[in-house]
Amino acid sequence: GAASPHGVLPIANVLSMPAINAIMGTKFIGAAATAIFNAPVIRYLTLLGCTEVSGKAMAKAIEDGYCVGMNPDGIAGIFKCSHEEEVVFLKERKGLAKFCLTNGVCLVPAYSVGNSEAFHLWFDPLGIMEGASRRLQTSLFIYWGRLGLPIPRRVNVTLLIGQPIPVEKVEKPSQEQIDALHSQLLRAMKEMFDAHKDALGVGHKQMTFV
Repeated sequence: GAASPHGVLPIANVLSMPAINAIMGTKFIGAAATAIFNAPVIRYLTLLGCTEVSGKAMAKAIEDGYCVGMNPDGIAGIFKCSHEEEVVFLKERKGLAKFCLTNGVCLVPAYSVGNSEAFHLWFDPLGIMEGASRRLQTSLFIYWGRLGLPIPRRVNVTLLIGQPIPVEKVEKPSQEQIDALHSQLLRAMKEMFDAHKDALGVGHKQMTFV
């Protein structure tokens, strides 16, 4: 599954790991950055069920019978967050589409409405913290939530899950095939958001892929 946006912390994504296993009876795990497994405190979230967000690790989990969920905009998406609009850093990130094609696994679109509003964050306008975060594969920024503390603000966070996109296995997918599947994912995310945003109280927002 592919669920954006990352935000400071992908709250709905984290909570979905035990929920999907308990409610749906599906063997489901999340895929997290390698740095998370060694980070103080936050590494304990991996106990909910995680594998590394690498092609090899996710392919092994799928081979073992697990469904794998991940955040396709990743660390880079944190630096595109906005409280005013739904900005998703996914326009040119097509690695997941290629992975699904080469492994022949269906792609489930998902979107976490409200996740971008759970925290405030600050990073330098020069892009130094963003560049360092990408190189180190860890997040470097300042954030705060309720009462200026590192706890989420009181906002509704809802995870929308769409219909699986069937994918046929292609050992060496062409760029056209990758682009087509990627476009399906983006379209599905936007259609889900537009269909439910009024009911979720964010009807004034527009989704933009960058």
